[in-house]
Amino acid sequence: MTIECTELCIVSSLRQAYGCLWHYKLQHIMISLAAALPFCLAGFFGALDPVFSVSSVTEQMPEGFNLSFGILIMTTFIWSIPVTILWHRLYLLGPEHLIRKKIWPLITRSFYVISHSLVLFGMGLVASMGITWGVLYLRVISESEDMAGTITEMGQMEYALYIFGIFIVLTFLLIIALRFSMAFSSLTIGKSLRFTTSWKMTRKNTFRMLVATLLGCMPLIGVVVATLWAANYYYQIDLLAGTAPDPEMIYIFVLLASPVLALPVAILCSLASTFYRHCGCAEFQEGMTEDMK
Repeated sequence: MTIECTELCIVSSLRQAYGCLWHYKLQHIMISLAAALPFCLAGFFGALDPVFSVSSVTEQMPEGFNLSFGILIMTTFIWSIPVTILWHRLYLLGPEHLIRKKIWPLITRSFYVISHSLVLFGMGLVASMGITWGVLYLRVISESEDMAGTITEMGQMEYALYIFGIFIVLTFLLIIALRFSMAFSSLTIGKSLRFTTSWKMTRKNTFRMLVATLLGCMPLIGVVVATLWAANYYYQIDLLAGTAPDPEMIYIFVLLASPVLALPVAILCSLASTFYRHCGCAEFQEGMTEDMK
């Protein structure tokens, strides 16, 4: 059986993605609160204080920093994996399949997603090293004053090249992630789809998927930025700097605003489910791979 993926309609994809986000708004709020709760609880109980007490003027690491940093990683980056799986399950299978009685499948799938993500991490690391090497090479052969940076301060041209390089790396990683997204989406619902199969199934819609993702995420990123600005302007809560009149206000704000702060992640998962259905992955069996060559 051969599955030919038709051209993706950008407007229709955005309409479906935002429609799912609105239709499952209550479930989105529940998942967002679950995503923020471990971080906020750790903060309330003071487990994150050693990390946030470090500043540029700190002469030595505070006591308990390593443990505190480990808790920070566990309650943010590591915890975000199973939470993202829940968003995928919500948009791919519906709310009736969101929570299962057995927790073990969620744990194993989280490890699978982490192991598969190492491929993207490796690509990003190689691309970043290439960009850094390129800038350093241009700095060596260039005699321009704009490239005459020091160890602690970059030259103007050097800074501009780094910004451009970061943009190229992020765009490259986003395209690769979109081409591999079918495999990640399959993992979240317990199916198996190889990276090579995902790459073939999305080969006709790379640009359309990229545009749909950018158009879908940018408005919600703007909402998040506006929320962070309002918190800083009205309540002096600077989430990026980790400062507030009362440290506990940061965790209260993160918990209450989590449904808004998590909107970009939720729309990415919703878009991924839209691409997944459009490319016919829901009906695809891995045994069909040879027919797609």
